[in-house]
Amino acid sequence: MYTPKLTRETNWDTIANFIRENGFGLLINTDNAGTPHATHIPMTLVEKTPGEFVLHGHIARINPQWEWFEKNETLAVFSGHHAYISSSWYEKEKIPTWNYMAVHIHGTIRIQEEAEVIQALGALVDHYEAASACPVHISDIDDKTLSNNVKAIVGFEMSIREVNANYKLSQNKKDADYFSVIAHLRALGDENSLRVAAEMEARRSTQK
Repeated sequence: MYTPKLTRETNWDTIANFIRENGFGLLINTDNAGTPHATHIPMTLVEKTPGEFVLHGHIARINPQWEWFEKNETLAVFSGHHAYISSSWYEKEKIPTWNYMAVHIHGTIRIQEEAEVIQALGALVDHYEAASACPVHISDIDDKTLSNNVKAIVGFEMSIREVNANYKLSQNKKDADYFSVIAHLRALGDENSLRVAAEMEARRSTQK
């Protein structure tokens, strides 16, 4: 992903939090013929050892994509909130654009053993059940059901070789246009617009 210096995010804590908040990503690799394969799946960022982060995830065993996991490099894509930016929001007529946040992770994959898969599934369930009134834990699943489901998937651990994060948030605009964009996004009121506006406002306030 091309990341201009002006919009490039390099703070690892910011990137890590982004992945945790937007964990449903796109996993992409190629087969031996160079044909791309992609699957939309939840992935979990794990600090394997102090300062060493990896991604955990799984796909259906019937999905042939996993057959090339350990043969070719893999790309994991995480997308955040985004919004169309009208040129009518600027003082002078300019070209409209799109504001967005995205993170690309490049790395290699290792297929997990069964015990690792179960542990990773437990962590995934705990993460997404945390907000539930009556959270379910992997220990609530009977052994036979869990075993059958584990056999039907392929768990993986993806190393992180390269990180590209692009936070395109009107950084090239002067204050009048910048805050006009924020105001118009807030007026739209949808979740994407409000989240982009909040991110823009937070970033500008930290620069002062």
